[in-house]
Amino acid sequence: MDLVKVRRSRREDIETIAWLFTETIHAVNTGDYKPDQLSAWAPRPPDIASWRERLEGETIVLVAERGLQILGFAGFTPDGHLGLLYTHARFLRQGIAAVLLRAIEDEVRCHGVDHLFAEVSVTARPFFDHAGFRLITAQTVERRGKEFINYRMEKIL
Repeated sequence: MDLVKVRRSRREDIETIAWLFTETIHAVNTGDYKPDQLSAWAPRPPDIASWRERLEGETIVLVAERGLQILGFAGFTPDGHLGLLYTHARFLRQGIAAVLLRAIEDEVRCHGVDHLFAEVSVTARPFFDHAGFRLITAQTVERRGKEFINYRMEKIL
């Protein structure tokens, strides 16, 4: 298997990232969330302008790629908030998210931060449990008028 590389995202990656997020949510989260929740969470088509605004602020975005194909991405802030961690549905369980998580851990340590925290979907919780995160609380969040259960979790580095 070819090597997976992690790099900072570029402006031209935003549309690919937005579509990867949208298609992954609709392919992977169907067992844990209802169709109307998925549509509220990840509308089709994605709002590229909104994604551009979200990813061009203080969020640091890393992409994992093989060759020229983006396999997954992660977005976090220097204070340790992991806001996004998604692997394309075709590349699940191949270590892509773990590679991205290690890169994030290295990056936040460079900022003097000793922990990560995230709001994790029902679907993603087993990955985060396995990666050493601990549950802080279950919570209900709202997106576009729909309520979702997710979990606030943290990891001490």
